[in-house]
Amino acid sequence: MKSTFTLPDMERLWPAKGNRLLRVAGDWEKAVSFSHHRIARHVYIWDGYVRAGATLIDQCERSATDRHDLVYPILFCYRHGLELAMKWIIAMYGRHAGVHSVDYLNHDLWKLWQACKKVILDFGSDGDNEALRAVEQIVKDFHDLDRSSMTFRYYDDKTGNTIRLPDKPIDLENIKTVMTAVQNFFGGVDGQLGEYSKNAPKKGVI
Repeated sequence: MKSTFTLPDMERLWPAKGNRLLRVAGDWEKAVSFSHHRIARHVYIWDGYVRAGATLIDQCERSATDRHDLVYPILFCYRHGLELAMKWIIAMYGRHAGVHSVDYLNHDLWKLWQACKKVILDFGSDGDNEALRAVEQIVKDFHDLDRSSMTFRYYDDKTGNTIRLPDKPIDLENIKTVMTAVQNFFGGVDGQLGEYSKNAPKKGVI
């Protein structure tokens, strides 16, 4: 049997004897290494999921038919990135506001936001309340769509019922614009709280 076969407009590889998932790279320029530093890995995963969402939207702009497949991983990537952004703020700075990351290990975005907002307001400052309210609305939008990180990964829920999604056309470019702004918000909050924490009592982090 040949190692490849051809479909219209694409060539796809066929599994072969000896294939392994994580093979040591022979070319450093094409290799990637996992971070073994807990904080660095959290940031890489957070940023990676957000960038993946944007990259998939870019692909949909290049190939319009891809949008029907890719909308689900796009929204999952952005949802997971949002979850990680809030968990980062809680883990890094929550102790200064009496918020403990061990209490927020699930996927409930709304509970994460309430804790994250408390950290921002209690430890930071009231800052840009308009931006805070805008981000809160986006968190609520995601929470209403996907309360347990299941909606964009499966067709049915755990009870076998079809997961319902909005019955209207969605603007992918708007998703990218909104989530880029949300990512910028959390990056700014991290920078601000990081400065405040320099003068705060030193305690452990994640």
